[in-house]
Amino acid sequence: MTARVFAGSSATDIVTAAELIRQGGLVAVPTDTIYGLAAAVTPDGVQRVFVAKERPADMRLPVLLGTAADLPRVATRLPRVAWPLIDRFWPGPLTLVLPASREMPEALTAGGGTVGVRVPAGRTILRLLEVLGEPITGTSANVSGRPGAATAEEALAQLGDRIDGVLAMDGEVSGGSASTVLDLSGKLPVVRRAGAITVDEIRAVAGMRVEILALTEAGQKP
Repeated sequence: MTARVFAGSSATDIVTAAELIRQGGLVAVPTDTIYGLAAAVTPDGVQRVFVAKERPADMRLPVLLGTAADLPRVATRLPRVAWPLIDRFWPGPLTLVLPASREMPEALTAGGGTVGVRVPAGRTILRLLEVLGEPITGTSANVSGRPGAATAEEALAQLGDRIDGVLAMDGEVSGGSASTVLDLSGKLPVVRRAGAITVDEIRAVAGMRVEILALTEAGQKP
């Protein structure tokens, strides 16, 4: 089956893409970094993402929200340090790892009890999330191990026969670094993936020690 192409500039197409996701479909969507693979955060939706991406079952899936006000839907606890980070970097490329709500599918958390979540920047993805009114998966729209898609065409080239649609709006996708992943589930913040937001920026806002477990593409700690 050929994936349908929806125009991100069309309010009607955004509503149609949202309804497709709500009904269990997979749609590649533009974020502020690269194209993401959006599905409803349900056991069936999550399973479809894993199959389409050929993603190992022990790799967790991140979640995208339309607003920080939706955090109680996906996380059980928000540490105090999260608030200044949210105020400074959301919407934007900072993923926060938090204790997961019991309502999160076990496959999404890989049984680890935490969930990565962010509010992305970009008018199209935020309009889609507003129409949906619920979280979506936010993993990259690519086959695992292959480069992330910076355009709708690249997403279709990798996943075209495995997904139901693509919401095309290439002008809002930077194609640059992925989001920085900051784990707030322990006593100290830990950077688990280096990305668009630097460790120094995080330290300046957090006002506390930040540990680093991530490696850059060159294999060095940032």
